[in-house]
Amino acid sequence: MASLNVENLKVVYRGVILALNGVSLRAEPGEAVGLLGPNGAGKSTLVRAIAGLLHQYEGRVLDGKITLNGQDITHASALKVAALGLTPILEGRPVFRYLTVLENLTAAAHKLSPARARAITEEVFARFPRLYERRREQAGYLSGGEQQMLLLGMALLTEPRVLVVDEPSLGLAPILVEEVMRVLGELRREKGLTLILVEQNARAAFSLVERVYVLEQGRVAFEGSTQVAQSDADVMEFYLGAGASGGFAEAKRYRRRKRWV
Repeated sequence: MASLNVENLKVVYRGVILALNGVSLRAEPGEAVGLLGPNGAGKSTLVRAIAGLLHQYEGRVLDGKITLNGQDITHASALKVAALGLTPILEGRPVFRYLTVLENLTAAAHKLSPARARAITEEVFARFPRLYERRREQAGYLSGGEQQMLLLGMALLTEPRVLVVDEPSLGLAPILVEEVMRVLGELRREKGLTLILVEQNARAAFSLVERVYVLEQGRVAFEGSTQVAQSDADVMEFYLGAGASGGFAEAKRYRRRKRWV
């Protein structure tokens, strides 16, 4: 198990576009934490910063600190972050599309011994029988749900201690969303993983995480337990669409937003 701590992080793109403005987040060893918010809130930027990938997107950290198990990784490379046990699963399902399922898994296992790689690959196929059926097909021909399962399998082959998953439900049918969340929950419990789940689908996230952070325009607008978030009318109305809309309700919601930020 490993802990992750983000303190007052400020991130800019191309030197001028402020994407995160003083964001703080913590995940204790073995904890599942949700990061919620609309498009453009800064969720993916935070993932990139944590994973050491900002420079690939012309971004950099202006201020703040990121630590993994007490070790400063604020400006660490993606390779160093991975070596410390943190594996990101990025949005957009970035599999090797022209390689087969088996070749994708083999690529992810490049640091393991052949025996260890075989054992974990067998575990992946046991968890995802559909991947075994399609193991010799190119990953680009898989469905969205199958590609997400392949990414989870590839992540397992890195033997992570911290798993950061960005928008796993995006574009999936509800039944597949439930399946992905179920598998993430099983992996977290069985492997003792620390999990950061980045989602727009708050209802799906609530089924899995214990605490949530809500980002709004690059800042933390809400932090609390899943139970508190679900009982908070502001969070439920603004992010889940619960309650009335239009007229006076919209005006109240706008005032709530202003109080948060």
